[in-house]
Amino acid sequence: MNGNSGTRTRVALFGLAVVLCVGLYPGAAVHGAGSSFYEGKTVKIIVGLSPGGGFDTFARILARHLPLHLPGKPKIIVQNMPGAGSLVAANRVYAEQPGDGLTIVNFATGIVMQSLLGDPAAKFDPLKFMYLGDPSLPALPRVLWVRGDLPVRTLADLKARKEPLAVGATGVGQSAAIMGEFERYLGLPVKVVFGYRGSAGILAALERKELEGMNLSLHFVQDRYGRFIENGTIRPLLAIGEAPGAEAPPGVATLKDLKLSSDQRKMADFLIRSWSILRLYAVPPGTPADRFELLQAGFLKALASPKFISEAKRQGVRVAPRSGKEVSRIIQHMTEAPPGIVAQYKKFLGLKK
Repeated sequence: MNGNSGTRTRVALFGLAVVLCVGLYPGAAVHGAGSSFYEGKTVKIIVGLSPGGGFDTFARILARHLPLHLPGKPKIIVQNMPGAGSLVAANRVYAEQPGDGLTIVNFATGIVMQSLLGDPAAKFDPLKFMYLGDPSLPALPRVLWVRGDLPVRTLADLKARKEPLAVGATGVGQSAAIMGEFERYLGLPVKVVFGYRGSAGILAALERKELEGMNLSLHFVQDRYGRFIENGTIRPLLAIGEAPGAEAPPGVATLKDLKLSSDQRKMADFLIRSWSILRLYAVPPGTPADRFELLQAGFLKALASPKFISEAKRQGVRVAPRSGKEVSRIIQHMTEAPPGIVAQYKKFLGLKK
């Protein structure tokens, strides 16, 4: 064998070894391809709600910790793009942002339902977004909070009001707005007032006595706005649904205290399932698989890190991660709702058909 043929043989054997390695360990090739991509890059997290609220807080904590769990440790910045309960952000990212692995969008579950139900304002297909996961506890139980200075301490007091209770929301399709419409569906005198900039804006309006109530999850208010409970600014009136370790407070009314029809019960079950996911993180369709896998793995690693959990606790938010696969499964399940439930939900969203 001469020198040239020996060299060709060694090259061929090396190539065969690489092919066999990739065949046995496909993830190794993907990881290698994407690992160098993030070095020196900047990743944007586009948050669909305003600064100061729970979505914004979570995103900014994530931006500080996610780089530590991505190869190349890219810089991560947060950009707020509020509007229509996070619909503006989802639409913009879906239509305008390239799937290059450098843009992450954070939006609310409510707008997923808008899209699935055919709302023309929702210009994205939620089944095509590529989900990193959901970092937070389910938004359960959902609680109707009333201002502490109002003479409304029981459901009977609420039903006796001559004027409907004004509750705040950011936009149509947002979970607070949907719960308000559901309360009306149950026959409770409630009206939803739109246009507030996140939970912080709603609480500020309550303090100004511009609003009379709000619909936010129990643990979120306890963690972020516990002082408003302690000083009597707000108090819980009705709790819908529950999650492990987050049951309705003693003495607070639940759906068991209302005489629900069969259709109302089915609607309640559907809503409770939809509220089991809350803050969705996704990348646009077309993002290369290797970059998506790195982001998805880094996302879960960051959320599981003791430093992330410690900072989240100091900021008053709880961490209970669900994977992107689990989020995708739940969204797929939403598409299988019975026609009657879909029709009623469309009414909650103000859709005629």
